[in-house]
Amino acid sequence: MPEKTENPRSEDVREDWSRRGRHWDSRADEVAAMAARFNAPLIEAAKIEPGLRVLDLATGAGEPMTTVAEMVGASGAVVASDLVPEMLEGARRRVAEKGLKNVSFKIADMCGLAEEDASFDRVMCRFGIMFVPDPVKAASEAARVLKPGGRAAYMVWGPRDDTTMFTVFAEVAEEFWGLDDPLIDLSTMCRMGEAGTLSGILEAGGLGQVEEQELRFTPKVPGDREFWHPQIDMSLGPKLDQLGAEERAAVAGAVRDKFNRYLKDGEYHMTAHVRIGSGVKS
Repeated sequence: MPEKTENPRSEDVREDWSRRGRHWDSRADEVAAMAARFNAPLIEAAKIEPGLRVLDLATGAGEPMTTVAEMVGASGAVVASDLVPEMLEGARRRVAEKGLKNVSFKIADMCGLAEEDASFDRVMCRFGIMFVPDPVKAASEAARVLKPGGRAAYMVWGPRDDTTMFTVFAEVAEEFWGLDDPLIDLSTMCRMGEAGTLSGILEAGGLGQVEEQELRFTPKVPGDREFWHPQIDMSLGPKLDQLGAEERAAVAGAVRDKFNRYLKDGEYHMTAHVRIGSGVKS
């Protein structure tokens, strides 16, 4: 099952995430709890502390941005940004529900930030830079808006076959539509998964003291939980929108059947692989 290697085009990325925004918004609360295990190590790599001014790129549904806003406190500030307004709806709602007063929102392209030079203490991005047409340019923009000594931290997915969720979805997508369908992209998200790829991008973008770490998780989920529905919606939502109820049920059934091979002793045994890259502006 070969993966695509070409960079996405800016207009294609913008259009794709506009389509996905509604699905991400509808699942924002469900995925926040599931993604919690990824937030802590990224926040640690960014060295978040009270009083910092933080730019969060590709904010999406709102985490780890809301946690960071609570950590920097009233003396700090967070700018939550995303490429399209549709992707920020869930984040806006979560900020309002938490009563956070130190968060502002901005539509932003990572490759052309509107912020002034040296205006942030930290730049963060969880699962976003993989979709950028020119990731080195994105890293250089992060370096530009950081204050001297400021830190950037990015999280990306490892190779697709190392994460059970993506393995299953790729098999289902190929079975029903073929992986070349323009509404399906389960490879770009993993294109920085090999060791050294992300750190090389950060170094080429002008960041120093670059570090990259590998994190592997082996989550177990009770066998009576169909935990995959939010991820189906977010990963395949634009394609599912084109199907009738019977066809959608067939896709859901295929996903269930493929996850069953990971069922053992009443639990789903899965794997997940992410990488974190961080660097400092000299």
